[in-house]
Amino acid sequence: MPAIEEETQAAKDEGAKFVFLATPHRVLGDAAGKVKSIEIVKTRLGEYDASGRRKPISTDEIRRYECDSVIFAVGENVDLDFARASGLSLKESGTIEVNRFTLETSRPRFYGGGDVVTGASNVSNAMAYGKQAARNIDLQLMETERWAKILPLIDYGNQVPEESSPNHRHTGHVLAANERVRSNAEVVTGFTHEETLDEACRCLRCDVKVANVS
Repeated sequence: MPAIEEETQAAKDEGAKFVFLATPHRVLGDAAGKVKSIEIVKTRLGEYDASGRRKPISTDEIRRYECDSVIFAVGENVDLDFARASGLSLKESGTIEVNRFTLETSRPRFYGGGDVVTGASNVSNAMAYGKQAARNIDLQLMETERWAKILPLIDYGNQVPEESSPNHRHTGHVLAANERVRSNAEVVTGFTHEETLDEACRCLRCDVKVANVS
């Protein structure tokens, strides 16, 4: 299952039930259009594909699960018809082609970034693309470089703290499962003031530690 282990465990703690080797078949509803159940087709693992994952093969066994809502979250693809109709050039891989430096597409004043350009990736990369595109869009509109004023560069030194903290890495405080399933409260909160200061004093210069030991 392509998911982060801690998120999978969190879902289990909150009462989520997993059905593996299953492909959505159809959603059933009543005359009023309300969802009543979902049918899935059981699969078995086949040969490995180009991505290194084993391809699921249908067993033709259908199972039904009663439910009142269905959320499809099985991945996303580029809407090729929309992209072509918008005048955007596409790569052979089916992603949108952009200028690697400005992120501008083949259509002037249109920019692209994230999965629609790279294919399936992660949120961090998508956010980086967003910042890069925003910088170039601002430059095009204002005709002057303002990014340094908005987000000034910070010069980080490589000096080891005089008194490094001996503590291990701090982790965020997690709301109990029985509380977070029935609220919209933030699940993982940040560090306390004291924890923040202590985390900042932890020595992350492993090369210095090795040099000192040797």
